[in-house]
Amino acid sequence: MPCSHQHTGNRRGPVRLARLVCLIAGLMLAEFALGAGRFAGLALGEALEVLRREGAPLVYSTNLVRPELLVQAEPDAAEPVEIAGEILQPHGLALRAEGGMYLVVRVEPPARTGAVEAPEQPAESPLPNDPAELETVTVSASRYVLQGASQFFVDQSAIQALPDLGEDPMRAAHRLPGTAASGLSSKSHFRGGEHDETAIYLNGLELLEPFHIRDYHSVFSSIDARAISGVEAYTGGFPARYGDHMSGVLTLESQFPESARHTELGLSMYNTSFLHSGYSADQDWDWLFSARDSNLDIVLRPSLGEPDYFDVFAQLGHRLSATSFLSINALYADDGVTVITESDPAELERSDSDTKNQHLWLRLDNEWLPDLSSVTVLSARSIENLRVAEMNDPDKMVARVRDDRELEDWGLGQHWQWTRWARHNLRWGFQYHDHRARYEYTGLAVYNGFLAELEGLQNPTERIIRAAPKGHETSFYLSDRWSWTDATFLELGLRWDRQTWTEPSYGSQLSPRVSFLHRLDADTDIRFSWGRYSQSQAIHRLQVEDGLDQFFAPQRSDHFIAGYRKFLPGGYRFRAELFLKRYVRLKPRFENLFDPLALIPELAPDRVRLDPSSAEARGLELSVEFRDNGPLEWWASYVLSRATDRIEGLDQPRSWDQRHAFQAGLSWRSDPWEFGFAVNAHTGWPTTPLTPEYDPEEDELVPVLGERNSENYKTFVTLDLRVSREFSVRRGRLSAFFEVSNATNRDNPCCVDYDLDDEVEPAMIDRSEDFWVPIIPAVGILWEF
Repeated sequence: MPCSHQHTGNRRGPVRLARLVCLIAGLMLAEFALGAGRFAGLALGEALEVLRREGAPLVYSTNLVRPELLVQAEPDAAEPVEIAGEILQPHGLALRAEGGMYLVVRVEPPARTGAVEAPEQPAESPLPNDPAELETVTVSASRYVLQGASQFFVDQSAIQALPDLGEDPMRAAHRLPGTAASGLSSKSHFRGGEHDETAIYLNGLELLEPFHIRDYHSVFSSIDARAISGVEAYTGGFPARYGDHMSGVLTLESQFPESARHTELGLSMYNTSFLHSGYSADQDWDWLFSARDSNLDIVLRPSLGEPDYFDVFAQLGHRLSATSFLSINALYADDGVTVITESDPAELERSDSDTKNQHLWLRLDNEWLPDLSSVTVLSARSIENLRVAEMNDPDKMVARVRDDRELEDWGLGQHWQWTRWARHNLRWGFQYHDHRARYEYTGLAVYNGFLAELEGLQNPTERIIRAAPKGHETSFYLSDRWSWTDATFLELGLRWDRQTWTEPSYGSQLSPRVSFLHRLDADTDIRFSWGRYSQSQAIHRLQVEDGLDQFFAPQRSDHFIAGYRKFLPGGYRFRAELFLKRYVRLKPRFENLFDPLALIPELAPDRVRLDPSSAEARGLELSVEFRDNGPLEWWASYVLSRATDRIEGLDQPRSWDQRHAFQAGLSWRSDPWEFGFAVNAHTGWPTTPLTPEYDPEEDELVPVLGERNSENYKTFVTLDLRVSREFSVRRGRLSAFFEVSNATNRDNPCCVDYDLDDEVEPAMIDRSEDFWVPIIPAVGILWEF
């Protein structure tokens, strides 16, 4: 079970004690056993999976690498790719280099040509071409497997190398084309969608709000980049297995132990970290334990607050038999965050937030027959969040908030795969979750000054809402990946979802999906996808803070995607995609027109309700990358796009719309040094103009809003840099890094503040801008042994 504690009195003593207990538990788990030989006697497929997780870019079919094949002898080679070749050779198999990957093929491969990319594996390159070997095929457009130091491929080591705040795996998605992100939040918008339209999975379970500082823009994720092997992202057109989200999917898998015993100790400006992993001598058991404790409460000035948080992830795996594997997973995150925007006791502006987020799940992988396999996930999840905030600015607003909410749920899901037919790969499954939530919200605000005269503002504003919804959600899906010809592939999928807490007003949702892939030649393919994607209002996202106590109808979007990809000589790759996403049946949402960083955003005077009847996002994504296994790698992308809401018959830009977006980066490695930089530039996000007008009846200036989002901030540009170096030590490996976010310290506007200057004649309105993340340097060290 995850380690937890109660928030009573002074947090630091109990919190440190709880963390120490967690670390000791991890060390005890780490002492489980010490392995001898790594591969001898292991199933060949499992050995290849070990090598894949250690960096060997292997692609294979289970029709070739059958379950009964075993590694006959401990290999003599040291490098992962060389080890793979050595253990394959006794079985009449070999490796063939193609497209930067190594394909497992027969020593005398079939003569026919044509290829597809391996699905849901860290590869994006051709598979062997015999239809009997097409055990898995991915034809979905907009799928990027993040493995390697480029925009499209980011594995665990590359996430470490990217210059991003906090070495956060979620921020790796910010580098994808079609993504909009502020740089402050770890969340991102995929192709014009909202933050909550992206699902996040870890080891087969969807995570609920896996972010720290969630009440102030979710600055960091609660997932340790060192504990995962990589991030796979769908920015659209994802298959029927994934549902109840309209824009994208991020999937993460935990890191397989590098050796029989491996330990890491890290210290940086962001956190102190500990990780231990390993496996038993017979390799029937493996484990991973990771814990991180925030250092920001030490680094930041007390007058700015105290962002105190920690997280723990643990996994224990056991091989039950040659064809079944059981793993126990736990993720626990605990926040005690204080944010202070004004420390003067007479004008105190402060928000205190306590959050506990717990996930516990069992995963059972079974291979019932050579052609039939399943994955079963049994889970329990919970969130507890208490926010207490106050603002004391007599010239603008005096407000108080107490927001106390909880969620508990348990779930069961199964996913099946049948590959008996040579040209078909059938997948089906179901998901069931039982939810119980509780809300207790109290908010009061009194407005003064210039903005108190905004039209439609209720002054004072008072909200008291209590609710305890409960219900369950059920889903089923079926898909068939069909190899129509040796070079043409089709995937048909159908998904059904139902949520009882929205009934009887709203019923179930049916989501058909179709994807098509045709390979023009060994280096070129084209793709087309169409799909319907529904998203219910989650039971833990009732909008009580904005005065709503009802759930709305599930939303819906349709994706239309056309893609072209070309592997060019010399290690270059080119990719182009056209996308169109149409939304219907949207629920209301609330935004702040001038200041999205407000301490109590739901009570700020610029808060507005938006009721779009529909929305649309469309664009063209162009990207190119260079990778030739040398010391230099680079990538670049350009996106031309538009994201709009249709409100009262007019199209208005969404607040994260960016007409033009450019990203680029490179990394250079030469032992023991590694350098990297990334640049992000896009059209400034929209903002709403405000002008003062004289009211003769009141004898004062009053604010008059212009057309919503009809103006734009100046162009957003950031340049991030990182340099790291490894040092020889007596035991293990020591590395250190230095990075700078927004290295040029560019002022990228995010917010506008309006003040009435009545000390001059005539009175004037002062307009000032605030900005996103300033220059942030960071240093850190990591000891691995």
